[in-house]
Amino acid sequence: MTTLTINANAPAFSLKGLDDKSYTLYKDPALITAIVFFKTTCPTCQLAWKYIERLHQAYQKAGFAVWGISQHDAKRSAEFASNNGSTFPILIDANWHVSKLYDPDFVPTLFLIESTGKIIDRVVAFDKAGFNRVAQTIAARLDVVVETVAPENDGAPPFKPG
Repeated sequence: MTTLTINANAPAFSLKGLDDKSYTLYKDPALITAIVFFKTTCPTCQLAWKYIERLHQAYQKAGFAVWGISQHDAKRSAEFASNNGSTFPILIDANWHVSKLYDPDFVPTLFLIESTGKIIDRVVAFDKAGFNRVAQTIAARLDVVVETVAPENDGAPPFKPG
């Protein structure tokens, strides 16, 4: 299997979150959903997390949702979310069923999915330009003001592989 690309149809899935709710793609009311595959032991995931959180904070009221999809168990995932200030749902994919459907080459990998199921963007690893591009795409599609979520001179590198 290969990693899904832009313009591909996102496979439907349902996973349980740390909040004990079930999250099902295509049944969520969000106009755009970002799913972010991560591992709790991944330093690049930790670096990317505050930028993903910024996306969530910037656009959640406009119809945007972020779901973190952890490839580890609930205990480790909850600790990671707490340590990294996550306020969006963390879903547990401990058996990697959903990860196998999307087949990300690296973690973190963010897939931006519109409500029709089409993948409209993707960011692999830690990529400031990619996060800002996603912010522009979200803002344009939701008709809101674009926000820079990854400032150029904030001390983080422009890119770090996963």
